[in-house]
Amino acid sequence: MTLNENNTEHLELIAKYLANEMDENERANFEIDIALEPSNARLINEMRGEWEMIDKHSNRKSINVNSAWEKLNERLEKEDLLPQAEPQQRRLGARRMLRYAAMLVGVAILGTASLWMMSKQETPQMVSVLNAQGQNTMVKTLADGSVVYVGGKTSFEYPVKFSKDERKVALKGQAYFDVAKNPKKPFIIETEDAYIQVLGTAFNVKSYDQKAFELIVERGKVKVTLKNDSSVSQIVVAGEKLVINKNNLQKSAWEDDGSLAWRLGKMQFKDETLQNIVRVINRNYQSNITIADEQTASRRLTVTFDENSLSTITELICITLNLQSEKKNNQIILSSTDAK
Repeated sequence: MTLNENNTEHLELIAKYLANEMDENERANFEIDIALEPSNARLINEMRGEWEMIDKHSNRKSINVNSAWEKLNERLEKEDLLPQAEPQQRRLGARRMLRYAAMLVGVAILGTASLWMMSKQETPQMVSVLNAQGQNTMVKTLADGSVVYVGGKTSFEYPVKFSKDERKVALKGQAYFDVAKNPKKPFIIETEDAYIQVLGTAFNVKSYDQKAFELIVERGKVKVTLKNDSSVSQIVVAGEKLVINKNNLQKSAWEDDGSLAWRLGKMQFKDETLQNIVRVINRNYQSNITIADEQTASRRLTVTFDENSLSTITELICITLNLQSEKKNNQIILSSTDAK
């Protein structure tokens, strides 16, 4: 999200942030927006200065906007902080700052109890996946259809339902992401060192404590932004590798050397629908498994495939869910044994 100083809702969010009235989750999400867009950081810094100037008014029980503005304007003129321009242009600039002053003073007085009740944006329900084992790959299909292969000794956090504007997740460890394409809803990954923004692509991320950050893009492209310096970012495209070295983003060419095959070894699905499992199998094995009906497709399964062949995987699914398989041309059709 790009913050706009002419958008009242954006000004309210900025004021809430500067007043330290956001909860931990809301603040973290807002800071991702700041980090991913340099213009956001510049606007926040501008308004932070203005916030400090009028902070002395925050404890007043009533608001006199004109009085607050006159005091702020006097101080800006005295300290020669207003732009040196023609009188009419200068007046227009002052009016823009008045919007800041009125908004910030108002938010400081009213607090979250009034201004943010209209939005009623509930804190998203988060799901945490911890893969403590070093051998298994936990495979999760997210609400948007994206598939995440969570590596060993890795924690991954994602919302049950994504927001209207963004898809935000957090990673500590290693994961392979196969992100569903949605240009209107960027996919953002927060790691210990960086933010990764994608629209639709497949890539591998390593971000362990005390170990170098590494990203390999297999398809599409991503944007990597340093967490501690939002001005440092790089676009990484398919066939490229990026590492972080002393706060520098270093890119190099990458050729498929089999290093991304780790995810296909011992794949573990926990309470996943058969439809999601089949989608993953078809993509990784270039197979064409179909499910005969929606009821069968919606059945849930917990299973581990340990470097099994496609025929063995199909057999395991059929035994576990009491299904039957039928080969027809180049398709494998799964259906209930009760189907006629």
